[in-house]
Amino acid sequence: MSRRLASISRDYRVCAVLTGLLAFLVYLRTLAPTVMWYDMGELTTTSYVLGIAHNTGYPLYILLGKLFTFLPVGDVAYRVNLMSAVFAALTVSTVFLIVHELTKSRFAALVGALVLAFSSTFWANANWAESYSMNAFSTALITLLLLRWRESGKPWQLYLAFLVFGLSLGNHRLILLLAPGILAFVWSGRQALDRRRLISCGLVFLLGLSVYLYLPIRAAQHPALSWAQPANFHTYLKMFLTGDSSGQFWNFAFLGRLNILALFPLNEFSVFGLALAAMGLVYAWRRRRVLAVYGLLLCVLVGFVALTYSIHNVYNYLIPAYLVLAIWAGCGAAALLSFGLQLADVRRLRWAQSGQYFFSPLAAAVLLLLPVWLAARNLPRVDRSDDYSAHDFALTTLARVQPHSTIITDSWTASPLWYAQLVEGYRHDVLVSPLFSVPGEDINGFIEEQLRQGRPVYVAEGLRGDVSAIGSGYHVQPVLLDGIETMVTNVLPKPEYKDDLVPKGSLYRVLANEPSFTVDSVPGGARTLVNFGGGLDLVGFQTDTLVAQRGDVVRLDYYWRLSEKTGSDLQARLFFTDAGGLVATHRGFPLWWQGWELGAGVRPTSEWEPGRIVKEEYYLLVPRDVAPGTYNLNLRVRDASSALSLESIDGSGDGQTIGSLVVR
Repeated sequence: MSRRLASISRDYRVCAVLTGLLAFLVYLRTLAPTVMWYDMGELTTTSYVLGIAHNTGYPLYILLGKLFTFLPVGDVAYRVNLMSAVFAALTVSTVFLIVHELTKSRFAALVGALVLAFSSTFWANANWAESYSMNAFSTALITLLLLRWRESGKPWQLYLAFLVFGLSLGNHRLILLLAPGILAFVWSGRQALDRRRLISCGLVFLLGLSVYLYLPIRAAQHPALSWAQPANFHTYLKMFLTGDSSGQFWNFAFLGRLNILALFPLNEFSVFGLALAAMGLVYAWRRRRVLAVYGLLLCVLVGFVALTYSIHNVYNYLIPAYLVLAIWAGCGAAALLSFGLQLADVRRLRWAQSGQYFFSPLAAAVLLLLPVWLAARNLPRVDRSDDYSAHDFALTTLARVQPHSTIITDSWTASPLWYAQLVEGYRHDVLVSPLFSVPGEDINGFIEEQLRQGRPVYVAEGLRGDVSAIGSGYHVQPVLLDGIETMVTNVLPKPEYKDDLVPKGSLYRVLANEPSFTVDSVPGGARTLVNFGGGLDLVGFQTDTLVAQRGDVVRLDYYWRLSEKTGSDLQARLFFTDAGGLVATHRGFPLWWQGWELGAGVRPTSEWEPGRIVKEEYYLLVPRDVAPGTYNLNLRVRDASSALSLESIDGSGDGQTIGSLVVR
């Protein structure tokens, strides 16, 4: 009998490993191949150079990320992205063990683990370098250790839970939301604790927290990328205690955001998944009440943060609550099967034994439909396996800015530029400043200083970067149009759009004096004549190539002429359409288009002199997501007052075909 029990015990652990391996293989299929935008690129670069990331510094993440950079696969960014996939897969295995601990059902554990594995937010963060997968693993591991400590009473399990808790603060402060639940566990097991053991818990917690000593030690060595400036005690204390959120993003008037707590979990798990989790909460309350209280406390605190922390991606902060819901969903699966099998008295399939009951293949198939449906729905949403947009932008930009230039941007767009410089060793002469992400900075004063030093200045739009911040004393000239992917909106997006990035940011040159764009004539090979009404003609157009590869850069030259004075400021929209006249899209958003104000953003059409030829020159990135084929260049011109929003652009409607481009 003891031999049989030992075999069953080993079997569920093998199942946990295999479930995590299945999730890992899926994540490997959808993993981003190189550097990404925003924190993802920054954490990659700081891991490689052993730098200090933005507040709160992320010392644990950076140290572990550095270890992953030594793997002999892909480029450096791919290796750090891989770390997220590994920790996500470990989380899935750990959730399997937690559900099995509660239900003794391998099938219920499989359902709960896979529901989490294929939920969109958790899966998306397994695909790139972010701290949320590691935080999820820490949350799951602490939960499992506390649960087993309450069952076995072995103090080492409690000590290890406190050690992981301290260490995890070196990854993300979101782990602090576990504190009330941990105290609930400690209180429930207080009979087994004395002063010596409580002191030991505190000491191992401080031992884990000591990972923060990395900040002053490494800052003193002046790493290539460090946000700890100035490097003093006050800086470290602020990074540790408050980060970037010391009042800047907190908003306690949260009644208008209550729909977050309904819409986002519903998008993650569906009505059936949430109903299963509700059933599992009742199951957990009856079987392990302290764990139910622990989960409820965590969900309430996560919900409070989601309602009051006004950042654009606060939906990632819901992941610990999603982990709890997945555990409850697994418990709900066990409860549903137990109830149905008692009712029907079904006894079959000995390999599927679950406690004292057996489940039917039909019930198993119905329950497994949830993770299968989540996987099928979310795959096209979260797949980053061919996403080179950030890397393409970085190399294209650094290749085209003048020597010893300064690029002003925000942390969203700065990250891939830093990666190209510090990891790939490209264009160290260019200064990349994330000034738009530093509140209260004098942008125009900084531009004036850079120009006075003889440094050409560029502005790259990102999530927060906007050329409208440049004062009226300067001219901004577009260079690379719509080559920067950002979120659909820079505030909290709708749940169905939270994983989407769309091309809508451009690179501009900042000039103190207005350049002249008029030319005497059009080169012979570029001559054309396309009338856009209102006296506006395109009298010349050419590209520097007629055939391009996906990921290539193409230059487009336009020659305009007004035959009569106009009071309108006109904007152009260029769409790359296939043989059917359609623009390639991703979930309804156009992948390949350009938009700009005629006159290179410097002299609008209302100031043009009739009869003069105005030349514009822009670069574009050929998206890697478009299919090979021949694309027509469909150009539309509109008054600025009736400009189209990004959400309404589909490439259909009127327009003039001015050329074509073959994509291999």
